Amino acid sequence: MDKQIPQSRLAAWWNVIAADVAQFSAASGKFGHDWSRGVAAWFRFVHRRRPDERFSVFPGALRMAEVLLAVASIVVLLVLVADPAFLSMLKSRDKLTLQIFEIVTRLGASSWILMTAGAVILALSVYPARNLKRAIRIKMHDWVLAMYFIFTSVAFAGLLTNLMKNLIGRARPQFTPPGEVWFSNPFGDNYDFASFPSGHSTTAGALAMALMLLAPRYRVIFALFGVWVAISRPVLGVHFPSDIFAGLVWGAGFTWLYARSFARKRLLFAFEPDGSWRVQARLGDWAQVAR
Repeated sequence: MDKQIPQSRLAAWWNVIAADVAQFSAASGKFGHDWSRGVAAWFRFVHRRRPDERFSVFPGALRMAEVLLAVASIVVLLVLVADPAFLSMLKSRDKLTLQIFEIVTRLGASSWILMTAGAVILALSVYPARNLKRAIRIKMHDWVLAMYFIFTSVAFAGLLTNLMKNLIGRARPQFTPPGEVWFSNPFGDNYDFASFPSGHSTTAGALAMALMLLAPRYRVIFALFGVWVAISRPVLGVHFPSDIFAGLVWGAGFTWLYARSFARKRLLFAFEPDGSWRVQARLGDWAQVAR
């Protein structure tokens, strides 16, 4: 017959387990409290920086008007010239080309970018850095700022693009009526009418510009990355050429202005006396411009 465990021994085991659970809960609570305080202090540091008021985030009104006019003119030309030609070429794509660009276009999905940057931020925020050397703590802080810059650049640009998609409601190529190059259903909130601007191109432009600014030594590689992801969208038949141009320019332009707002707060970037700006974070040699 099986021996029964005495009640006294069960009670002793239960007391040990309860004590361990209580100790773990207390340690977890303290850790969570310290972590939340650290995160709150970090955000206070970021958003309460004394701004560098020598230069504004936005260029002058005339320069902004010139840029917007140039971009709008190119978009109109693409709609009138490139988009009709694109519609007539949709049926001429071969299988290998589609397979290649189906792989390329996945790089423009914002999910992997946000999850990667978020994971790095979380890992660095919970790492016990108190006992590390000051130089290492500063570098960790700069890396958190860099990941925060990438995360928010892609997220904010993407959210605003989704808003524009809903407001404009341009039909995707496969849902555009024959003989028309622009057909829209504003406020449709429907995938079929979410062509302009391209979300993947916006993400690619935002990420490429963020990496170009943080690591100017490799800016050509990052620029090519953005262009390839953007081009994959019309090749797959889900966007017009004008959609990807608008998305790419919007994502890159938003991130460029967003970086200037960081420079105004003396975070990651710093203004030079002549109005140009540079990376000031301690991210590594690759963050310097190749001479």
